[in-house]
Amino acid sequence: KRVFVAYTGIDMSEAADEIGSYASLEDLFVRTLKPGARRVEPEPTAFVSPVDGMVGAFGTVESGTLFQVKGRSYQLSRLLDDPSEAERYEGGQYCTIYLSPRDYHRIHAPISGVVSKASVIPGALMPVFTEAVEKVEELFARNERLISYVDSADAGRVAVVKVGATLVGRMTVPYDSSLRTNQRNQSRMERTYDPPHLIQKGGELGAFELGSTVVLVAEPGRLKLKDLREGQSVLMGESIGTVTAR
Repeated sequence: KRVFVAYTGIDMSEAADEIGSYASLEDLFVRTLKPGARRVEPEPTAFVSPVDGMVGAFGTVESGTLFQVKGRSYQLSRLLDDPSEAERYEGGQYCTIYLSPRDYHRIHAPISGVVSKASVIPGALMPVFTEAVEKVEELFARNERLISYVDSADAGRVAVVKVGATLVGRMTVPYDSSLRTNQRNQSRMERTYDPPHLIQKGGELGAFELGSTVVLVAEPGRLKLKDLREGQSVLMGESIGTVTAR
């Protein structure tokens, strides 16, 4: 554990516990932070980063298409494994955020709302480092995914797509212990919740081991992203856009 922390540059001063208290590397990867280590932007219209990470591709869903990187696209219907759900996001904004091994690995809600639907999509566990994202066709839509749909009065439905990767097959969510990835004979799972699960902006929405990728997709006319740039570092709770209620 100490070698891994030193090699990756994890900032243990932010961690809620001392390194010796983690029973395994997995526990270390999904560590919690000290109270106050992250500020969740309180402005009601702020759409915040759900993770610590690096901004990848972002923009507008056009003809059902998103970009992994410039020049390499993929279909939203394949990412969500749900063509009818994908249609609601045509013309909406999306943003991809990559997590590295040194990053904090819990995922939080970008807005306040309710989780009314979630799904697990089986797939591969290919690496998602820069070279792979640049060369592998539809990588995010081929890897295993766990998707939380957050419904908000002002922001509409936001898809928070958690993408697995090599050594990051296990993803979990706090609102449903039965919804897990990387299980033997993994099958597609879909859940709807009635009543739905209430979640506040910045509330915990899931966790992955080691590091991977989150893709955020919003309905058209509901989100205006800030002037982001590829490679920009963001922290969980930092505003990356503005909710523009219709």
